[in-house]
Amino acid sequence: MRVVGDIPRLNARRYPEKIALIMDEKHMTFQELDEMSNRIANGLISLGVKPGDKIAVMAQNCLEFPLLVYAIAKCGAVFVPVNFRYGKKELIYVIGNCKPKIIFFGSENALLVKQASSDFSGDTKMFAISRENLFYEQTKAQPLVQVDPDSPAMLMYTSGTTGFPKGVLYSHSAYLSVYVGMAIEGDLKREEVTMVALPLFHNGGLNALLQPTLMLGGSVVIMRKGFEPHAILEAVQRYKVTMTMWVPTMLIMLTSHPGASDYDLRSLEKIWYGSSPISPSVLKASKKLFHAKFYQWYGQTETGMNSILRPEDHIEHSNYTGREIFNAEIRIIDEKGDDVPKGEIGQIISAQKPLGMLEYFNMEDKTKETIRDGWIYTGDLARVEGNGFFTIVDRMKDMIISGAENIYPKEVEDVICNHPDVIETAVIGIPDDIYGESVLAVVVLKKEKQLTEADLIEFCTHHLARYKKPKKIVFTDELPKNAAGKVAKNVIREPYWTGRKEII
Repeated sequence: MRVVGDIPRLNARRYPEKIALIMDEKHMTFQELDEMSNRIANGLISLGVKPGDKIAVMAQNCLEFPLLVYAIAKCGAVFVPVNFRYGKKELIYVIGNCKPKIIFFGSENALLVKQASSDFSGDTKMFAISRENLFYEQTKAQPLVQVDPDSPAMLMYTSGTTGFPKGVLYSHSAYLSVYVGMAIEGDLKREEVTMVALPLFHNGGLNALLQPTLMLGGSVVIMRKGFEPHAILEAVQRYKVTMTMWVPTMLIMLTSHPGASDYDLRSLEKIWYGSSPISPSVLKASKKLFHAKFYQWYGQTETGMNSILRPEDHIEHSNYTGREIFNAEIRIIDEKGDDVPKGEIGQIISAQKPLGMLEYFNMEDKTKETIRDGWIYTGDLARVEGNGFFTIVDRMKDMIISGAENIYPKEVEDVICNHPDVIETAVIGIPDDIYGESVLAVVVLKKEKQLTEADLIEFCTHHLARYKKPKKIVFTDELPKNAAGKVAKNVIREPYWTGRKEII
């Protein structure tokens, strides 16, 4: 396989009648996946789509999602998954930044897309995801497009420190290297039945689960939307799911679900986890309910999944984050760029090739800052543990991870500071037993103002996606600051995190 579109093409040749995708009562074989994605690709080409054009998809999980992924890849265009939880402001920014030739949207996002469309820059065509709009009448022949393996395959947006999403541009060859690394280190096999309950716009759902499984010729069970523990457990039992990836929030919901032990979960052999902090108690309860092997993954959208804590490593090193996978290279360096010794803390940098991004799209300065001499500077701090192991201890960028969603404090701070009664604020992540972390805002009000916590949270609701708004607000007379006049967030965090440990 040389490009992403080869996944259905070659597997249709090898396993034409094998089930590739399952959703509710619907099944799709590899041959159907290949032929239907060909029809869509040929339809896109008939509309004038050329290699390098951007095509955005904003939808909840559905069978059409992977069809569009492969169709876009086959015509050499760049797939742009859009977070279906975005508000109008975020959607307008992303569309304005990448200027897609087409945006496909699910019915649940139709109103938002319509409301935002008047502010889209460029000439973006809009299509609801439906049989009529997916060109099923086109020929099922392979598109006559030669796709360069080193050309861009996907533009995935991730929140930026400025509050605006950053577009991470990835090549076909880099993504295939990510899939190979995850398949081998994660012990995937051709007979796999993989459940995808994570959103497909998310790296975890699409590039960690669906793609590596289909690459090997395994089957994927797609869960439609939301996360309902009883539906997940029923699906594991019904489809005899053999592996999946869940974030800690999901594991908490599953292990605390009444009657969870009544389901037949014996088919589940492997559980991958990651994306947000997990407590030892949650991991222990998960191992008790699911008699499966556990694998902890670490990586970023920019680097791909580049390290793992395998099942055998959980025995003596369960508090570690992991160590690099076989086709990745990680260094932990000090401020001078030298590798730090065992027991010391430094910044993780990850080799750009073969797993890393090409660039931040339309952000030349940010790209130069992040990619230096072939290394991607992650901004994550880790302690060297020896034998290749490391443990994440902090995030240089102050990122908050809540229920596997990345939240940058500055975006929330900017919104709060727009309130006329607020002088300044500092936003941090605090421990949350369900979501890993939740958003806390410490706020200084103007004199004689009587703003309430409920009032300010309501204000944020109108300007932020739901998962980004503060869950708790504390009012204070002043914020602690260092000698340079900068807010000392470590002082604010200390009482909330004392005695607590983050595991990523």
